[in-house]
Amino acid sequence: MRKAFSLISAVIFIGFTISMIALVYQMGMPIIDKMQSSAAVERIKSSFIELDERIQRVASEANGSRRTLSFKIEPGDLVVNDSDDIVYWILDTEAPIYSPRTASYYGNLIFGSNLETKAYEGDYSGTDSFIIENEHLKAYFRKIGTPSSHAAYSTQDLIVALYQKDRNQWMDATLEITIDGGSGTGNGYTMLEKTGNALPYGMVSAYMDSTQDYFINFTLESGADFLTIKGGLA
Repeated sequence: MRKAFSLISAVIFIGFTISMIALVYQMGMPIIDKMQSSAAVERIKSSFIELDERIQRVASEANGSRRTLSFKIEPGDLVVNDSDDIVYWILDTEAPIYSPRTASYYGNLIFGSNLETKAYEGDYSGTDSFIIENEHLKAYFRKIGTPSSHAAYSTQDLIVALYQKDRNQWMDATLEITIDGGSGTGNGYTMLEKTGNALPYGMVSAYMDSTQDYFINFTLESGADFLTIKGGLA
């Protein structure tokens, strides 16, 4: 009986040891993934910094100048967007290298997570507009006045148009905003917080001088199919 008990105990001990090894391995995988992804990001960062230096050098020289640069793109994918003059390196990873919707800037280089938003100036049916868009939504806001030259407007006029890309559909853009009993009409201006491509989010701000002076921020984050609207007293 004692031998049988020892054999059973040994089997339980071995099974427990194997389970512990598997548990430690599973717990260690996120750390390993983060280390590997971080190393890949650092390699690509160095390569892209060198690429940018070569591009700047060629741009400063005479027509016909050229340089050759070789580097390894692995893991991830390299995408050249000739319409926006942007080179992307995309790495899908679950490792938390960057916080969602954040970006770090190194000269002409941008590294971050969820950078699918664009913000720029344009027009909608002849109306001068500030435009923010991501992979789901495209929003047009009326361009009104400037910080040094305010213009009369109503909050009903702020959103010119909304286009839902997933449904291929224009949406109802009727909206009126008042804050803390203030009027929805007055003098002020609208402005883009930042213009450009590969942004974590786009924001259009409206400033109103009325019975109460206030501001309204319209934010479209990368990956979102809705606008976030926040306001407060100026």
